Amino acid sequence: MQEILYGVAMARDAGVDVEVLGPTAVKDLWPAAVVDDLVGAVLFPTDGTVNPGDATMAFAKGAVDAGARYVPETEVTGFRFGERGRVAGLDTSRGAIEAETVVLACGLWTSELARSAGASVALYPAEHVWVMTEEAQGAHEDSPFLRDLDAYLYIRHYRGRYLIGAFEPNGKPMRPGAVPTAGFAEFGPDWDHFAPVLEGARERIPEIETIGFAHYLRAPESFTPDSNFQLGTVPEVPGLFVAAGFNSQGIIFGPGAGMAAAQWIVAGHPTMDLVEVDVARTGRWANQRAWLHERTVESLGGLYEMHWPQKQPRTGRGVRRVPLHGALREAGAAFGQAAGWERANWFEPGVVEPDVGYSFTEPSWFPAVRDEVRATREGVALYDLSTYSKFLVQGPGALSGLNRLTTSELDQPVGRIVYTLLCNARGGIEMDPTVSRLGDDRFLVLAPTLAQRHTEMLLRSGLPADATVTDVTSGWATLHLAGPSSRELLARLTDEDLSNDAWPFLTTREIDVARARAWAFRVSFTGELGWELSVPTEFVADLHERVVAAGASLGLRHAGAFAFDAARLERGFRSWGHDVGPVDEPFGAGLGFAVSRTKGPDFLGRDALETLRDARRDRRLVSVHAPDAVLWHGESIVRGGERLGHVTSASIAPTLGGSAGLAWVHGDPSGDGWGVEIRGEVVPVILQTEPLYDPRGERLRS
Repeated sequence: MQEILYGVAMARDAGVDVEVLGPTAVKDLWPAAVVDDLVGAVLFPTDGTVNPGDATMAFAKGAVDAGARYVPETEVTGFRFGERGRVAGLDTSRGAIEAETVVLACGLWTSELARSAGASVALYPAEHVWVMTEEAQGAHEDSPFLRDLDAYLYIRHYRGRYLIGAFEPNGKPMRPGAVPTAGFAEFGPDWDHFAPVLEGARERIPEIETIGFAHYLRAPESFTPDSNFQLGTVPEVPGLFVAAGFNSQGIIFGPGAGMAAAQWIVAGHPTMDLVEVDVARTGRWANQRAWLHERTVESLGGLYEMHWPQKQPRTGRGVRRVPLHGALREAGAAFGQAAGWERANWFEPGVVEPDVGYSFTEPSWFPAVRDEVRATREGVALYDLSTYSKFLVQGPGALSGLNRLTTSELDQPVGRIVYTLLCNARGGIEMDPTVSRLGDDRFLVLAPTLAQRHTEMLLRSGLPADATVTDVTSGWATLHLAGPSSRELLARLTDEDLSNDAWPFLTTREIDVARARAWAFRVSFTGELGWELSVPTEFVADLHERVVAAGASLGLRHAGAFAFDAARLERGFRSWGHDVGPVDEPFGAGLGFAVSRTKGPDFLGRDALETLRDARRDRRLVSVHAPDAVLWHGESIVRGGERLGHVTSASIAPTLGGSAGLAWVHGDPSGDGWGVEIRGEVVPVILQTEPLYDPRGERLRS
């Protein structure tokens, strides 16, 4: 019920009618239902039901009336390509078709067809089931669609009958080659597999126990690894667009996804925030059939499971491991999955594979995260940042090419680190990497873990031919020392002068550390003094052992991704894909400092950015502090009865107490009276444009 109430706030933000009901009201709407075990429900009064086949034919007729042409019974046999690998059309069993854009909206066959074009789209078929009863006394046209999430089922009326659908937790994936391509495929009943869902349906609607069944539909649908659909331009193949992987919810998302796709294709860019469903979010590695087969067992039922904060998948684990996986496991790491990587979310020293307890208010990892942030703020913590996306850009055109893509001046002395933005022609933030100058024509571009594929696309499509791009993410491992004692710890491992004068903030150099040769970057996303040490992966195990030994007397604490996120949110640092993205501009996001006023006129987005710099804006990204509540993300920001924004990312705030986060807010964020809606309750929060925490001792405003 708590999770459903989060959806209520989302609906209200979007202007969708929604009502929170008690069990008695459910009984009024569904007289045939058992409601004694319920704590509540939510009703969307304007929802309806529609026959998907009829709806599809209606859209098709409308398209034909508007000039579209359908060519049925025609096999696609291949793709045609033009300059620089851009898709230029199709080869079919009836001849060639020229096209500026080819859209793959081919359902479960999309992934296999994309492979033939050299593209990667992560989705996989699974059996999806519904059964239709014989005529039922309790099935009425005015009964709303009933979802019983705990039972993994839905029930709706259909011409005086019940239709019962399943999103069971143990889905049955199918090899793509096993799915017939001739017409709509059905595989016949599997009553044993459907039995637990049917039992739940009979408990909810006892009448189902007394009537027979007219139709059992078991047919293939496509599911994605994260249960979000796949939409957008395939990064590696210009001109190839995807709209697929709708996880058996195509009739729900179809009109909106169709609108978003059409606008994207016509405009040449997304017209709304679509990062969560962008096909570029899943790396090319994820289109691996054996891994997808395993993950799809969970994906189907995952739609109806509890979506706990920070919930981790059960299947498809261990496929992509950091080089220190074994050592971190022995150090007490609780691993989570990010872009397929197994990375440490938190540590419980002395415990191998800590138990995970989910909760909206006090999950099992909170004590560990508090300890890790305390070590970061007061002593020294060790983070493994090896999963960050890392690209070497080299060659005669490296400097000029990167300077054209970025908003900051990169013609800096060798050893300088620059935080910068890659903006589009409209001034939207496509990426916010750090760029380190390692040599005259050699640069390291560092971007978020989840943005590896998107960042590679930006670099490869935007740089000139005399600049080479090499993805070194898997080749370089990175250890991060963070905290006031990080300088003392590093000094025990190197003879380099680490003083502020000798080694200022945002500079890098290649040095000896213990028995390794490392690139050491004086930078930290935690807001504290820190160094990131990057070495070839074969050296990181030895380096880790020696860092741990040298830090023992300093109280060195291993720390994970959750503490890293908590520290950066207290400090107010933005995260691309969560807090900012392609439809957000730097000045409203508080990143105007990264847009140069003096740089030459030819960098991408400059004209739009100069127009935006002094423009009046009604929307700002601000820090939010909830002293007495736990925030996660997506919560609504309210003031005086108005809904004025939402939280983009948040965490507990061990240094400040309560929770800290970032939020986009409409209007003037100053003053009091702000609140955040958490599961139907509004709790007070403080908003400010400045960071909530500063390592020099500044704290939250009074």
